[in-house]
Amino acid sequence: MITILNSQYKPEAILENYWNDEIYEQIKGAYTLKFTVYMDEEKSHYIQIGNYAEVEGQYFNIVNHRRTRNDDNSVIITVECEQVSYDLLFTVYEGGFIHSGTPLQLLQLALGGTGFTIGTVQPTGYISIEIKENANARGVLMEIAAACGGELHFDKYTVSLLNRRGYDRGVQFRLGKNLKGIVKDVNGESGEVLTGYEVDVVELNTLPEFEGLEYFELGDTVDIIDEELQIHEQQRIIEYSYSPKRRINSSVVIANHIGGIQDTIYRIQTTTVGKDKWMYGVKIGPDEGIVIERYDKMARSVWNADEFRMQKGDGSGSYTDALYFDPINEEYEFTGVVRAGQFIGGSIDIGSNFSVDSTGHMRAVSAEFSGNITGSTINGGTIIGSTIKTANNGQRIEMDASGLRSYDASGNRRLNIDSNGSNGFGSLSFWGPNQTTNGEITGANDVLIMQSNQNISFAAVSGTLFFQGNLDFRSAPNVLGFGIGKVNGLIAELNALAVNMTFDPLTRNLKLWSKGGNLLSQVNIA
Repeated sequence: MITILNSQYKPEAILENYWNDEIYEQIKGAYTLKFTVYMDEEKSHYIQIGNYAEVEGQYFNIVNHRRTRNDDNSVIITVECEQVSYDLLFTVYEGGFIHSGTPLQLLQLALGGTGFTIGTVQPTGYISIEIKENANARGVLMEIAAACGGELHFDKYTVSLLNRRGYDRGVQFRLGKNLKGIVKDVNGESGEVLTGYEVDVVELNTLPEFEGLEYFELGDTVDIIDEELQIHEQQRIIEYSYSPKRRINSSVVIANHIGGIQDTIYRIQTTTVGKDKWMYGVKIGPDEGIVIERYDKMARSVWNADEFRMQKGDGSGSYTDALYFDPINEEYEFTGVVRAGQFIGGSIDIGSNFSVDSTGHMRAVSAEFSGNITGSTINGGTIIGSTIKTANNGQRIEMDASGLRSYDASGNRRLNIDSNGSNGFGSLSFWGPNQTTNGEITGANDVLIMQSNQNISFAAVSGTLFFQGNLDFRSAPNVLGFGIGKVNGLIAELNALAVNMTFDPLTRNLKLWSKGGNLLSQVNIA
């Protein structure tokens, strides 16, 4: 029976005498009810737009009814209904529906405030939905299902999103058993061969002797067998229509893939773009070509045969070029940050501050590097850095904030110039091959100190060793090999000095003699 409910879901009439009744459901598509009754004065006036038809515990909106008078003066009413998910067509998101999240989160956003509840949600993961233009809630649900690869199931006001409807129950549709008629449809219009079967079947499950057997539902995988037509395939039930009054002779469509007509129409409406009309942020026209604009007007792209622009917006509809290609004039402009793995050919010229010509010569005001710099010659006034090395190891010179060090081929330190040596002063130190200190020259406040743990040798092999200023040997316990003859002119000077006096009593002369025995002076004493 069919129960007519008012807008408050209260029963108004129960229909028992009806015919041509059919419930039709399609995966990713329609879910409808239709039936025909005779008009009478008691119940017919409840068949009106805004009321509902309840069948098998399911609610259907009455969306169309047509009255026809027959030759015998009787009036019949043909009624067409949509499952109550039809109500979602009138929940419109005027600003579009642009969200990302899990399928459950997006269903919650889409169904919020609609009166619908969420049942089972099987698909997981993270998906994005972007419908810029006016979108109704039913269309949003279809997009969510398409994005996550799921299938919707409506039960009154509960919406479930399943990975796949139906099961493989091992049901066979076989000629001579439960298959009454079959139409094979092979379609190659899309470039892919799609095969479908329209099958009239006897639902044996509704017969008492077959109760519990050969039961099937929409979405089930079944075997279809017709030996005469050489058909033996296993495919899904994608459409299912039956009489709720007497579910015995039913029709199914079985196919490897046939999209629902409502799903197809919806996709045509939401994926095609009219001339100079916006659709999901895309407009195609003769003036600008293809224009793609973000919903918040913060970015836009313009494509045509003459130019390509990616633009930054301010949110109010004003845009400035961030990237501009003009192939005719060979002009390519960027603003902001450009990241690339490799640049090949040409030159780079950024005003007077930075340039690189086609030979690789670079001019720059300043630069910062990390990692290695390899080159044969560095010309410049100042090099600033933490450590400068002539080689990574072996014979080399190293220079850093503490000073300069020289190493031999074995990597042993041989020379140090320290800005703050062992005594707290700048120093020059020498090291032997056994890594012991040979000596050090240190600059103190008022003295230059030269010291060695062993000997210090000053030598002018082919020349003269000059000293300027005073020489103080008072702290030296010994001065070796420094005889009188080693000092030029010292002996002559000494010879000229009086070292002895004699008195001759006969002549009464007092005589003054030099060290060499020469008479220097005499005085007669009377």
